[in-house]
Amino acid sequence: MYSIYEVETNDTLSSVANKVGISIDELASINGIMAGTILTPGQLIIVPNKTNENEYFKRYKIRPNDTIYSIAKANNLNPSDLLRLNGLNENDIIYENDTIFIPREGVIFYITKQDDTLKKVSEKMNVRPNDLSKQNDIIYLTNDQLIVYKK
Repeated sequence: MYSIYEVETNDTLSSVANKVGISIDELASINGIMAGTILTPGQLIIVPNKTNENEYFKRYKIRPNDTIYSIAKANNLNPSDLLRLNGLNENDIIYENDTIFIPREGVIFYITKQDDTLKKVSEKMNVRPNDLSKQNDIIYLTNDQLIVYKK
């Protein structure tokens, strides 16, 4: 979903934003910098993958009056799962024009918890363990690992 980009000579926040197809403000926000920041050759910044697409998740831009609960309900998701997917806590505030990820149609996901086993995860997701391992290259079952399955 994201890549590391090494700043080249003559790169500006604007030119990099144009290369990856996002706004200057969004690029600055992703990197926790001000929109007027001058980039230095060799500097590493985070950029969305050029396609901004992922086979499992799509980007959702927060609209006025959106809440995690309303977004979850509209997408048939558990609000706490949506929070965990996006690295958010219950007390975090989402703002208009923020971007979060939601699963694409036909995609189910699970974020592992302590003491999970492949058997427990596959039962919770209602997917055979073998099918899970085919779509997830590495499954460690450590706490907070994202497991996905596309029907």
